[in-house]
Amino acid sequence: MRLANTSDRQKQKTIDAAKAHLEAVAVERTCYRDACKASWEKLKATFTNSDGVLEAPSPSSHTTPASHKMEVHYSFDMAQQVHYPSDPLQPGPIYFLTPRKCGIFGVCCEAIPRQVTYLIDEAYNVGKGANSIISMLHHFFEVHGLGETSAHLHADNCTGQNKNRFMMYYLMWRCMTGLHDHITISFLLVGHTKFAPDWCFGLLKQSFRRTKIGDLEDIANCVAQSSFVNIPQLIGSLDGTMFVPTYDWSSFFEETTVKTALKGITQLHHFRFSKLHPGKVFVKEARNSNEREINLLKDVSWRPSSQQLPLPVIPNGLSQERQYLYDKIREFCPEQKKDIVYPRPLSI
Repeated sequence: MRLANTSDRQKQKTIDAAKAHLEAVAVERTCYRDACKASWEKLKATFTNSDGVLEAPSPSSHTTPASHKMEVHYSFDMAQQVHYPSDPLQPGPIYFLTPRKCGIFGVCCEAIPRQVTYLIDEAYNVGKGANSIISMLHHFFEVHGLGETSAHLHADNCTGQNKNRFMMYYLMWRCMTGLHDHITISFLLVGHTKFAPDWCFGLLKQSFRRTKIGDLEDIANCVAQSSFVNIPQLIGSLDGTMFVPTYDWSSFFEETTVKTALKGITQLHHFRFSKLHPGKVFVKEARNSNEREINLLKDVSWRPSSQQLPLPVIPNGLSQERQYLYDKIREFCPEQKKDIVYPRPLSI
């Protein structure tokens, strides 16, 4: 319809561009599938017991980093937030209100398969930017990782969360500190980003719609019961206990010796880091493109330590504006959980 009044030449150019795009999508999708298959074969060779059963390390096993010589593939993504309290038999008045929010972030290992689903209550939310995503990814490697020497990551093209210079600096930092020997991160093309985390999120959302939710613990139980592949991980509890700290990675890297820009990042889809080339990243626009090298350091002598982490970011908790929860939402919460989920604000 848009090309109805254009020339035949313009129509042909548009068709050729669409074909080229679909061919590029097929190449990147094949890259994703090949990485998942290779990861499964490595895991099978490493963790198969005498009975031929795959026994990967359990969640929260704190496996020593770089302790298994293998490459493991992980995918990570954010999901649409959910609200609580929630009831399948939703009372009419709450339909037009905004209950307490809970963000969702998942890191999936397709080869097992298993996804650790991070639940971010709004009191612990410090934004969906690089600091939050990198901190959860760091926690995943430290607590739920498989101890691989090499990792291949896949994510979507969201520049504010996944595809940004601070994510690249973090992956470089992991290789320079010996937490990984090699890391590759690839990004799916815009408009074609459905992958394993979306499958796990779908299972969670199906279960959530059928389950009565009163507080954060109920959401965690809902995640666990949605499927054997979903493992819940709270960022923090409603009593103020924090389980996954958020670090100020952006300030940490800006204050050290890394460069302040990674030009052309939106056009690049494959980034490779190696401990053999500290401070450098090898990039490609597509899987079949030629690889080129970029130096990320101002001072090539800089050598970070895995023990030196950024300063933590302290969540602000519920804002004064969210007194709305106490005034409007508390009445819909189960009686035994009202004082936990919606306590009386201190300023009242």
